[in-house]
Amino acid sequence: MGVLLNSKAIFVTNINKNMKQFFKILFACLCALILFFLVVFFSFMGVIAGASNGEKTDVQKNSVLMIDMNEPIGEQTIKNTLGDLTGESTSILGLNDILASIKAAKTDDKIKGIYVKLGMSQNGWATLQEVKNALIDFKTSKKFVIAYGEICDQKSYYVAAAGDQIYINPVGDIEFNGLSITGTFFKGTIDKLDIKTEAFHCGKYKGAYEPYKLEKFSEPNRYQLSVILSDFYSEFLKTVSLKTGIDTAALAKMANEGVVKFPQDALKNKFIDATIFGDSVESILREKLAIKAKDKINMISADDYAGSIVSKTKSKDKIAILYANGTINDGEGDEDIHSKTFIKEIRKIAKDDDIKGVVLRINSPGGSALASEIIYHELLQLKKSKPIIVSMGNYAASGGYYIACAADSIFADENTLTGSIGVVGVMMNFGDMMKNKLGVTTDVVKTSTYADFPALTRPMTDLERNWIQGYLDTIYTTFKSRVALARNLTMEQVEELAQGHVYSGTLAQKIKLIDGFGNVNRAMASVATTLKLKEYEIEEFPKPIDKFEEILNSVSGKKKEDAILRKVLGEEYVVYKEIQKLRSRQNHIQAIMPWQLEIK
Repeated sequence: MGVLLNSKAIFVTNINKNMKQFFKILFACLCALILFFLVVFFSFMGVIAGASNGEKTDVQKNSVLMIDMNEPIGEQTIKNTLGDLTGESTSILGLNDILASIKAAKTDDKIKGIYVKLGMSQNGWATLQEVKNALIDFKTSKKFVIAYGEICDQKSYYVAAAGDQIYINPVGDIEFNGLSITGTFFKGTIDKLDIKTEAFHCGKYKGAYEPYKLEKFSEPNRYQLSVILSDFYSEFLKTVSLKTGIDTAALAKMANEGVVKFPQDALKNKFIDATIFGDSVESILREKLAIKAKDKINMISADDYAGSIVSKTKSKDKIAILYANGTINDGEGDEDIHSKTFIKEIRKIAKDDDIKGVVLRINSPGGSALASEIIYHELLQLKKSKPIIVSMGNYAASGGYYIACAADSIFADENTLTGSIGVVGVMMNFGDMMKNKLGVTTDVVKTSTYADFPALTRPMTDLERNWIQGYLDTIYTTFKSRVALARNLTMEQVEELAQGHVYSGTLAQKIKLIDGFGNVNRAMASVATTLKLKEYEIEEFPKPIDKFEEILNSVSGKKKEDAILRKVLGEEYVVYKEIQKLRSRQNHIQAIMPWQLEIK
């Protein structure tokens, strides 16, 4: 018995020793893990703090500024404080910062010229037009602008044509085949799902419902898109003509016949100056910089150069740039334009006595009619104390034009898409889908005719259709009245321009929907002239979001759900998003363009 007890005691003692040893190891591991996370955390904070300290990039003498046509250009610069750790760009440049970089380089003795890296541009034509115009202005400094790439699409060429020389890789690719607009239609998908849709609209050109009701463009829509393409194409051909010396009619014939297919074709027809490889381009740059073959070319990106620009203007007086970028939605949100969130920004500007005037930068195809009216009303309140000048980007149409009507003046680019004065609504009936696909049926008991209206599981009645169309007619009249007041036109004159018709900036200027051509700087100058300000600082609203915050947001909530769905659905994700978009707009009156048109 004593032996048994001793054995038991020894066993317990060994367990206790092992447990102590286990907890020591566990505690040590936990301490090491905590220490590791602390080191990583403070490293992150160090990077972020370094970025926030606003350290300026050191620009070396005899440098070349590079403009990369493959890079996206935003409305506002998005900082990426993690870029130094990940090897990515430290920011996605906004258009204003790119234009400011080109302008600063013009008088910077350290910058000897600009190198345009050709490629496949994903940016809008109005954005590209502003970059092109900035390069034209830069050339007045007598500094060089050369372009090179292995691939060159028409958008890249449009910008590069403003330069001195264009070079393409001998086995590369260049595009010159005219412009097009491709519409995607989801009627077949909706039909397969047994979803029924009914569309209501004011204006024969208001085609936002067409992707869900038709299998191709309606004739009025096809007509207006043809007119838009004609205006854009005319501007494009004029630019190409200045570079090649070939008249626009001959260029159009060449594009129609596919004359320029390869770099050798482009060289033969004077579209480019030579077909060479990258090392030869480097030799050309060294010659222009007057450096030896073994010397390094000091190439600085627009991203880094923008970080070197120090604003010399220090003034109590400020002009705000208020960015209205994306689809217009009701409520709150951190992406696109949401009425409640946007109004908060407007009121911040209104309360700041140092802000004397506002440039409203609009890059929006429109959206919710209700949200557009709410934002319009708030802007009118702001205009009572501060002048507002609109600068239009790639899009400022439908709801985007609606909110522009609150301004004192409107400026746009020739390649801006604007107008689309009209409203649309799409109603959906999921009844057949639920019954045929899921075996689910519904029934209703109600006290009055409209008690279950709008319903998602049954066809609409004629009375309900009349109700909705009457509501749209009222919204349409209100929209037109806003335009009439803003542009000093009669309602009859507005009706002739409305009908949901989308216009290029070129045509919009002729029919007086805008006051003139110009970018944000033109709008800024107008505000300054109105206020008689000689010096002022610029303040942006909303404040740019750091990419670090976007990463944090992407691991939770809606962005995480979207990322999972994108991975699971693959190519079908686009169809899913369109159906979700249709569902979100169901029962809501929209002031939105037919598509966020991509002209390429």
